[in-house]
Amino acid sequence: MQVAKLSVKTKCEMPLCKNNAAYQFCADNGDKLNSLNLCEDCVKELYRQIGKLLTPKSPKNILSGKRGKESV
Repeated sequence: MQVAKLSVKTKCEMPLCKNNAAYQFCADNGDKLNSLNLCEDCVKELYRQIGKLLTPKSPKNILSGKRGKESV
């Protein structure tokens, strides 16, 4: 997937949004006809919502186990 900043005036394609698009998302093959154009506000909100789903978990703390306490 490629993301590019738009230089032409285009409407945001998110339903109920009336802003002008600022970013274009398209497949790696560069097919601009099947792209998604979103405004900056919608991209930020999408980023926040994806972050809630795909937040990485922190690694296990190796010092908090029984073995870590004995060696200290």
